[in-house]
Amino acid sequence: MIKIISVLCLFGILIFFLLFNTPVTRLGSGFLIGTGSHAFTYYDLVKEANFIKIISPNEDNIPATLLYKDPTHNLAVLQLKNPPKIKSKNFKYTETDFGLTSENVYTLGYPWTNTMGDKHALIEGFTSLSYKLDLISINLPLNPVNSGGPLFNSSNEILGIILFRKHAYDFYELEKSNQHNYAIPAATLIKVIKKLNLKSDSKSLNNLSRKSVIENIILIEAH
Repeated sequence: MIKIISVLCLFGILIFFLLFNTPVTRLGSGFLIGTGSHAFTYYDLVKEANFIKIISPNEDNIPATLLYKDPTHNLAVLQLKNPPKIKSKNFKYTETDFGLTSENVYTLGYPWTNTMGDKHALIEGFTSLSYKLDLISINLPLNPVNSGGPLFNSSNEILGIILFRKHAYDFYELEKSNQHNYAIPAATLIKVIKKLNLKSDSKSLNNLSRKSVIENIILIEAH
């Protein structure tokens, strides 16, 4: 009986050790900036990561490091160890006044896991008329993995970076009963691009389509 108890105690200690010492993998989204050597995502995803991996459509996994953080806005910029083989698109970042009219928006988001390969889901919706606390309120059926991805308007221009509601609650004073999701507006992203002197040439935007923007949208694993 004593031996059985001892074995059970050792087993319990082993389980405890595995549970609390196994690295937790967090998944989120992001998108490439300018030439493709950098990417936007949300800060909460990578703030405690020891290792960050970028998964780009039809590409090998690329290690990345945290280059810039803005905890106030839950925003981060990653630097890729190697640029992706695909040619990065240079998006146009559009500042819009959402106080008067609602606007049709969309994102191309990854599923919960990467088991569906490189297939992105088209998620469509619209902005609400509220624009508070430096956030755009959006009506999009999102999941947590979509946080960090780009929010596009109907002209395929970036309006901001998506924050699933829980990731917005942690950094902004928001009513948790509110079921809206949010986006960090493009104006904030533009300031970061200028501050870090990241190349973003809007001249390459001619005839940009929804299908063509997929290559810039990445899945991020934070360990």
